[in-house]
Amino acid sequence: MRNLRYQVLKYVMMIVFTFYAGMSNATEDMLNVSVDRTWGLVLGDDLTVRVDLSELSVGLDKSSLPQVEQRYGTWLYLRDVEQTADQLALHYLIVNVPIKNTTIDTPKFDVKQSDEKWLTIPAQQITIGPSLAVEGGVSNIDVKPDMKPTLIATIETENQLKLAGIIAAVSLLMLALWHFGWKTKNRQPFAQAVHELSRFKLHTVTADEAARVLHTAFNSTAGTVVVYGKLDGLFVQHSWLQPLQAEIEAFYQQSEQHFFARNSQQGPDIDSVRKLAKACRSKEMLA
Repeated sequence: MRNLRYQVLKYVMMIVFTFYAGMSNATEDMLNVSVDRTWGLVLGDDLTVRVDLSELSVGLDKSSLPQVEQRYGTWLYLRDVEQTADQLALHYLIVNVPIKNTTIDTPKFDVKQSDEKWLTIPAQQITIGPSLAVEGGVSNIDVKPDMKPTLIATIETENQLKLAGIIAAVSLLMLALWHFGWKTKNRQPFAQAVHELSRFKLHTVTADEAARVLHTAFNSTAGTVVVYGKLDGLFVQHSWLQPLQAEIEAFYQQSEQHFFARNSQQGPDIDSVRKLAKACRSKEMLA
C-alpha cells in the first residue's frame, strides 16, 4: 500500500511538472505585441498591430503568416502584412462598429520560424465605438458642405476627339471613292458586270441594256468581240467557263435572235442575265 501511494504521488508530481513546464514554454514563445492606439477607434479607421521580432535568432516563415484581404471576426479586416528583420506589422481596417463603446481583442495567430519553431502573436485589447457618438443624437450633427469638384482640363481631350473625327471622315471618304471609283476601274469583267447590273435595281432598265453589259464582260474576258459562232474558242481559252457552257450558249443564241434576226424576237430576261453574270463571276474568282 505504501508503495502504491508513492507511485501515485510520483505520477501526480510528474503531471504537475509537465503542466507548468508547458505553461512556461508557452509564455516564452509569446511574442511582444503593441498597437498604435487602443481607443477612439470608429468605422473606417486604420489599426496597426506591431510585433517585435528583434529578439528572434531566425526569421519567420512567410507561408505561416496570416492571410491578407480577409475579414477576421466581426470587426476587423486584415488589409496588409509588412515584415522586416525587426518587426512584423499587421494593418487592419475597422469594418464594423457596435452601438456603444466596446472592448474587443485583435486576432491571435500562430506563426512559424524558419527553424520550424512555432510562436504565438497574442491578442491585444482595443476599444471601438459607434460611428455617430454625438450628444443629443443624430439631429445635432453638423454636416460639412460638399467639396468643390476638381476641374480637369479637357482641351487636350477635345483636340484628340476632333483629330479622330477628321481621320474618320477622311477614311470614309477614301473608302467611298475606292468603292465607287478606283475599285470599279480595277474590277474584273464579270465583277464589273455584276456591279453594274446591281445598280440597275435603283432605276428602270431594259433587257437590251442588261444584255449589252454581260456581252461587254464576255468581250473583255476574251479580248475580242465574241459572237455565237465563236463560243468554242472562248471555252478553249477560258476553260473555267465550260461548266456554264449551256447557259452561255443559250444567252448568245437568244441575243442573236433578238439583235440580228430579221424578225426580232424577245430579248434575254433581265433576271436570267443577272443570274448568269453572278455565275460567271463565281467561276472568275476561282480562275
